[in-house]
Amino acid sequence: MGLDLMNALLAVYQGELKRNEPMARHTSFRVGGPCDLFVKPKSLDDLRIAVSFLTSQSIPLTFVGDGTNLLVRDGGIEGAVICLAGLTEPLTESRQGEAIILEVPAGVKTQHLCRMAAEKGYAGLTFATGIPGTLGGALTMNASTEKTGWETVVQKITVVKRSGKKETLKAEAFDFHYRRLSIGGKDRLHLGFPGIAAATLVLTPGNPAQLEADRQEKLSRRKASQPVSLPSAGCFFKNPETGPSAGQLIDELGMKGRQIGGAQISERHANYIVNTGSATAQEILDLAHQVRENVFKKKGTRLEEEVTLVGRQA
Repeated sequence: MGLDLMNALLAVYQGELKRNEPMARHTSFRVGGPCDLFVKPKSLDDLRIAVSFLTSQSIPLTFVGDGTNLLVRDGGIEGAVICLAGLTEPLTESRQGEAIILEVPAGVKTQHLCRMAAEKGYAGLTFATGIPGTLGGALTMNASTEKTGWETVVQKITVVKRSGKKETLKAEAFDFHYRRLSIGGKDRLHLGFPGIAAATLVLTPGNPAQLEADRQEKLSRRKASQPVSLPSAGCFFKNPETGPSAGQLIDELGMKGRQIGGAQISERHANYIVNTGSATAQEILDLAHQVRENVFKKKGTRLEEEVTLVGRQA
């Protein structure tokens, strides 16, 4: 994107705009090459303006949140990365009988939301305790620490389509699956998947002290069992539909601690690949390939990545 086009966008757009921005600065893995253009809108109007303008210039768009479940290849990302983490306008609360209705912007941190709900005695978000990143990213992945997920609390989702048009979708227009949200039959891996701008959540009254105690207990268990001190994208592989978990399968093969360059299978949790400080995206991918090959060869199970892989080869 040339300077003339950037200046034209800046004339109508108020958010952050950078050229050749290293994506390693915007992912929890701390790896990834530069994107051609990094766009971080401050508001829903900002988002609509930027998306409409960039689409009119035929510039490819990649929507991201906080980058906590994202692996960007070393060649970076073609076109514009639209970071939705800046959509943090204050959430609003209302009541429908006993139900608590929250209107939550996509950039709100998931853990801020869980903490606020527990403190106020709003039940229903236990499954999201410990999930990093933003609400928009959590919805896109249907991220959960339990078998149930966001389908239990989401009433509506507000999206911005590639045309820049805003649309609020009711439950019949989207489907939550295991680690996946589909809208119109498309998920995050499909071209045309919209940017999530906000969601309407329905929670129920609960006991604040009990909810906070439950939240703290889950956070303590997570800290004790997961390598939270090293850069990663959380669990790298989805759990198989039946049989042992991905972490158990990898652990049984004695692969904890295996390393390629700066990428390592965590010694604390076998389904985590961590960046020990100098990893490249390719080293992470090579290590993940070894895991998949060994698990299939010795256990007969095909593992599927949970992380989202984007970008160009270096």
